[in-house]
Amino acid sequence: MKCPICGKELTDPIKEWDLSTKVRIKLYECCGKKVREYVRK
Repeated sequence: MKCPICGKELTDPIKEWDLSTKVRIKLYECCGKKVREYVRK
């Protein structure tokens, strides 16, 4: 995933959890902001 502000590639999420059996959420932090990525399994 890329940072929406600076465009840097984000690789290590701070936190990961399952929203349901089909969706996983990854939380990243960059440029003082937190960004979520929703990934289908």
